[in-house]
Amino acid sequence: MYDIVVDLEVTLGGDMTDPTPYQALNSLAAIGWQRTDSDEVMIYETEAADLARFKEDLSGARYVVCHHAKFDISWLRECGITVNNKIIDTMINQYVLNRGVRGSLGLKYLAEHYDVTRKTDVLQEALGKGLNWCDLDRATRYEYLSSDVRATAEIYREQMSLFEKEDSLSLVSIRDLMAEFCSVLTDIERAGMAVDLSVLDKVDEDYAKEEEELRSYLTRQVRELMGDLDVNLSSPEQLSQVIYSCQLVDKGIWKTAMNIGVDHRGKPLRRPRMSAVTFRTVLSQCFKRSKKVKSLQCPACRGRMHYYRTKKNGEDFKKPTACPGCLGKGYIYKELEHRAGLNIKPAISLASAGGFKTDKLTLNALLEKSSTLETRRFLESVVRLSAIETYRASFIEGIKKGIKSDGLLHASFNQCVTATGRLSSSNPNLQNMPKGKSFPVRRAFVSRFTGGSLIEIDYSQLEFRVAGILSHDPVIKREIEEGFDVHAYTAHVLTTNGEATERGPAKASTFRPLYGGTQGSPAQMVYFQEFFNKYRGVFSWHDRLQTEAVTSKRVVTATGRQFDFPDCQRQQNGNTSYKTQIVNYPVQSVATAEIVPIGVILLYRKIKELGLQSVVVNTVHDSVLIDTHPEEADIIKLIGPKCLLNAQDEALKRFGLDMYIPLDVEISQGKNWLEQEEFT
Repeated sequence: MYDIVVDLEVTLGGDMTDPTPYQALNSLAAIGWQRTDSDEVMIYETEAADLARFKEDLSGARYVVCHHAKFDISWLRECGITVNNKIIDTMINQYVLNRGVRGSLGLKYLAEHYDVTRKTDVLQEALGKGLNWCDLDRATRYEYLSSDVRATAEIYREQMSLFEKEDSLSLVSIRDLMAEFCSVLTDIERAGMAVDLSVLDKVDEDYAKEEEELRSYLTRQVRELMGDLDVNLSSPEQLSQVIYSCQLVDKGIWKTAMNIGVDHRGKPLRRPRMSAVTFRTVLSQCFKRSKKVKSLQCPACRGRMHYYRTKKNGEDFKKPTACPGCLGKGYIYKELEHRAGLNIKPAISLASAGGFKTDKLTLNALLEKSSTLETRRFLESVVRLSAIETYRASFIEGIKKGIKSDGLLHASFNQCVTATGRLSSSNPNLQNMPKGKSFPVRRAFVSRFTGGSLIEIDYSQLEFRVAGILSHDPVIKREIEEGFDVHAYTAHVLTTNGEATERGPAKASTFRPLYGGTQGSPAQMVYFQEFFNKYRGVFSWHDRLQTEAVTSKRVVTATGRQFDFPDCQRQQNGNTSYKTQIVNYPVQSVATAEIVPIGVILLYRKIKELGLQSVVVNTVHDSVLIDTHPEEADIIKLIGPKCLLNAQDEALKRFGLDMYIPLDVEISQGKNWLEQEEFT
C-alpha cells in the first residue's frame, strides 16, 4: 500500500488573485505527483492519456497527500477526477501540531522549518512581473513543480513521525476529522450559493441612503461638539478625541506606561497594574485636553451663517444676507477653556496601545452607561455608520465580486485560521453575515431551484450543552432535560434601566461567562455573579482548566485537541494569564470544530447516498444550510435533524466523548436565507 503526493499548477486567465476553478478563464496547467514508495516525480500537463494514468495510480493509493488539499481536490474534481481516497493535508497537519499557537503554514515556511527540499520562488517572481505559468520555459516549470512535490512529501514524512509520539497520539483523531471535513468543504464551495442581485442592489440602495443620513447628522453633531476642529470619524484616534475629549500627543510614553508589548501569540499585552492616581498622572503626560474653538453661536444668525432682514410688517425678505456678526461663518471666533466632545471619563479598562478604545464593544458598553440622550444618539450613530460601511464593503461588494461566471457565489472556507478550529470564511465572510432584519443582506440568498427553498438546521444551545458535558455541571443537565431556555434567562437578568433585555440581543452575552469574557456594565457584573452562583460546576471546571494550564503549560480537551500556553502564570486575583483562551478553547473547539463538522459530514454523506439534487451550501458556527429541491423538502426535513443529532453517537466512536446531555436541533425553511419559518 502506498500514498500519493499531489500538487497542481494552474494558468490564470483573468483575476490574478483568484486561482480557483470557478473563474471561467482559469485552467489546470499541470499535475505533479509522487508515490511515497518511489523517489520519482511525475509531471503531466493534463493530456487525456496522462490523466488516465494518473487516475489509475490514484485509485490504488491509501492516502492522497497535498498541501492545502481543498485547492488541489477542487481542481481535480473540476477536471472530472473524483478523489475517493482518504486525504492528508500537510497544512492541516501542521495546524493541529501547532496546538493553538499561531504560525505560518505556507509550504515554503514548513520546508524551512523541517529543513527539507526548499521551495523555489520562481513562479511568485513571474506572477509579480505579470507573467503566468505557461510563460515559463518547460525546464523551469518542471523544476518548480517537482520541488513543491518533493517538499510536500518530505514534510508529510516528518509530520507523520511527530504524530506517532506519545504526547501527540490524541491529535490523530483531530487531524483525520479535519481532513475528512476538508473534502466535504470542497464540495460545499463547489456547489456555491445562488444570489438574487436585484434584491442585493435594493439592500445596497437602502444602506447608501441611511449612510448619507447618518453622516449628515454626525457632521452636524461634531461641528456642535468640537467647533472648528477638523475631525475624521473614520480615524479611531480622532474619534477618541471626540468621545473622551482627550488627544494623544506622546505615544512613546503611553506605550511604556501601559506596558504595551506582545505575547507568544502575537497579541498585545494590556491591563497594567496601576493606581487611579498613577493612571491620571500618565494620562496628563500623554494627552492634552481638546478645546472647543468657535464654540459660541452667533446671536444674530444662530449658526445659520446668514440672517433674514425683516420688513416693517415683520415679514422676512426673500433673500438672506450674510451675518455681519460672524462674517457668514456661523460662529464667533472665541477660544473657550472648557473641553470639547462628549467628555466621557476614560478608565484604565478603556486604554489600548493606540490610546483609548473606540471599537464596537467599547462603544456599546459606553452606551449602557450613557445618561444623556445626546450622548446615546451620537454613539449609536457612530456604531451604526461603522457597521453599514463594513457591511457594504465586506458583504455587498464582496458578494458581487465573489459571483463567478456560473452565476453562483463560491466563498472560501478556512479550517486553519482560528485558534480553536472553528471555521472562518472569506470572499466574502459568510460566517459573520448579519442575521437581523436591520441588515437584511441574507434576503439576497435564494434557492437555485425553481420553486426551491433554503432549509437551515441549527443546533440548539450547543455551547451550553457542551459546557455542561465538559464541566459535569448537574444544574445544566437538569435544565436541559426540563427544556430550560438559557437565553431567556440571560435576558431576564441583564436589565437596562430596570427593563429586561430582549432575548435576541441577550444571546450575545449568554456565553460570555463560559468563554471567560470580561464584565463591562454593572448589569453584566450582576449576570456573571448569578451565572457562576447558579452553575458552580462550570466555575470549578474553569479553575481546574487554569490549574492544568499553569502546571502542564497545556490544555487538552475531551476530544484530544491540545492548546499550548508556554508562559501561563497564576495572577494575584487567582485567575491566570490567558484565562479567556483557557476556558474558551475547550468549549468552542468541541462544539464548533468537532460536533458541527461531524454533523455536516453525516448529512453530506446521506444526501449523496440517496442521490438527492439538494446540496449543502453553507455552515455557520452551529448551523448548516441546505439549498433544497422542491420535491425533496420533506426528505431533508426528515434526514437533516437525524444526521446532526447522530453526531453525538459519532463523537463517542471517534473520540470516546460521552455526550450524556443530549443534543437538540431547530429547523426552519424559507425562500431566502433571512425570512425563515421555524418548524416545531
